[in-house]
Amino acid sequence: MRTAPGRAIQHRRGRLRVPEGAMGAGFVALFANTGIDVSESPDFQTEAWKKLCLNAAGAFSAVLLKPAVIARHAGVARLMGRLISEGVEVARAEGAVIDDALQDAILDGYRANPAGVNSLHADRLAGRAMEIDARNGVIVRLGRKHGIPTPMNEMVVALLEASLMGVG
Repeated sequence: MRTAPGRAIQHRRGRLRVPEGAMGAGFVALFANTGIDVSESPDFQTEAWKKLCLNAAGAFSAVLLKPAVIARHAGVARLMGRLISEGVEVARAEGAVIDDALQDAILDGYRANPAGVNSLHADRLAGRAMEIDARNGVIVRLGRKHGIPTPMNEMVVALLEASLMGVG
């Protein structure tokens, strides 16, 4: 939870993956003896895309203003799966090595944490700027670059951007 610009409170154990190398090792050392599990990855690109696919799926919580329990609704789960599959296709075009089981793993994670509120959802509830472009917009942009259609991600980007518009 953000408490002020540049300040946040972590309520649960965290996990971060960073690129291998001197900077990555320094980052791991920075978080030693904290509740954040930080480790180096030899394939950071794949790790980053896995996380992006997870975050992209969470856009429906922000659109609907409902926590992760929405993944238990069969229709919403299918739509979330399509968001993820678009992300996976773009990730692979970008060189990430993504297992076919990622979609099910992400959906299972959302279903297992029904009260979970992701940062995009929390930002929308609080009236803060949302990281729409960093979560779903990048999938749309890179999809265009590779000639990969991303209609579900385009839809959630448009809906979330429209939610920012004033009435009148």
